[in-house]
Amino acid sequence: MAVLDLAALHERVCSELGSDVVVRDREPYARDDGAEGPFLPGLVVRPRERAEVAPLVRLCHAFGVPLSPRGAGTGTVGGCLADHGGVVLDLGGLRSIVDIDERSMLAIVEPGVLTAELHRAVEARGLFYPPDPASLKICSVGGNVATNAGGPRACKYGVTGNFVLGLDVVDGTGVSHEVGHRSIKGVTGYNLAGLLVGSEGTLGVLTRCVLRLVPRPPFAVTLLASFADEAAACDAVHRCLTGGVAPAALELADRTCTELLARSGTLAVELPPGARTLLWVELDGDGAGLDRALLRAADLCREAGALAVAQATDPATRDALWDVRRALSHTLRAHWPKKISEDVAVPLARLPDLAAAARDIGARHRVDVASFGHAGDGNLHVNFLYDPKASSDIGERVDRCVADLFAATIALGGTLSGEHGIGLSKRPYMPLEQPPELRALQLALKRAWDPQNLLNPGKVFPPS
Repeated sequence: MAVLDLAALHERVCSELGSDVVVRDREPYARDDGAEGPFLPGLVVRPRERAEVAPLVRLCHAFGVPLSPRGAGTGTVGGCLADHGGVVLDLGGLRSIVDIDERSMLAIVEPGVLTAELHRAVEARGLFYPPDPASLKICSVGGNVATNAGGPRACKYGVTGNFVLGLDVVDGTGVSHEVGHRSIKGVTGYNLAGLLVGSEGTLGVLTRCVLRLVPRPPFAVTLLASFADEAAACDAVHRCLTGGVAPAALELADRTCTELLARSGTLAVELPPGARTLLWVELDGDGAGLDRALLRAADLCREAGALAVAQATDPATRDALWDVRRALSHTLRAHWPKKISEDVAVPLARLPDLAAAARDIGARHRVDVASFGHAGDGNLHVNFLYDPKASSDIGERVDRCVADLFAATIALGGTLSGEHGIGLSKRPYMPLEQPPELRALQLALKRAWDPQNLLNPGKVFPPS
């Protein structure tokens, strides 16, 4: 690896942009919310305005120093970590909501805007930005774009990429581009905005996002259905998706999660005896239609074998139910010393097979497993839970669990990542899903955007 002249780069950054763009405490940037690292960056810079991003990238290009863009650091696969020892470009200071155009129903925001901040701002205008990752209170729009994040409401509305119309981006040489459009439709040239969505900072550094909005649904209600097993809950998912109720969200929690929540007493409703799987059903729309859909969804869940169906029609109870669901990852983390979380996705028809495969894999390797997530679009978060001190071979057994899960997912016609991205963690498994020719085609695109391979190098694709 070439020796990086970070001292000279540091001096030039301070000379051209001022010393206050340099972050002195680099330690918080050594990790994200996953298991990778620590990787201490050689330099952390935090631009104060969009106009400073391109000069920073040009300086990195001139000195041959790699850089990793970082949003709020809530990722789980090491995608924003400087394992290369170079620069972390912290975009968290770019937090302006530039414009909310009510008539065109779009928002223009900087990448550091927190997702929940955007939700509040547009909903105050009677509009709606549906993407809602579990970490929405602390994750940034730029990070959501970089991984094409989803969330529960992706079941009805789609993921982040479905709402990105245009992007301002700086390529690997420091040249700024405006890609995409502000119109709802647009097919002039290649869909470069679509290419950048989910590219994990390997093609460019985002400086502004043009996002599509929709009218805010006037009402929303939530059902919490409990089942004896995952298969029955998956049957309810199918019935709700095809039964004419158009659910906004269908979220599943397996037996490990359900038993933990039942013991904790954090659920806003009481569970019946024998409940081992939970299904959150969110419906939204106008009042009259919503009442009919609520009754229909409850009937569909009962037809699938629901032991009980609790309704939450008031905002406080709804919020309490969803807070528990969104906190599941952290709830598991509080009860096991360590967890490895994967976000595999399969065709909807294979969802019961994925849930069963995850449990079988855990049993085979003697590792606790908990699965929860976005059943409405076939995306489960499978968590392998363990104590690193439990045995000398526990790390190897967890590694085998992960490898077996990915192999099972691909065999079911699925994908390695539904929304978290590949980053460092899933990089070794890319050949399971994509052949060499396809990876080479994508690397050729990267060379066009980033000729020196300085933008988040080593992420997504395994070394050749």
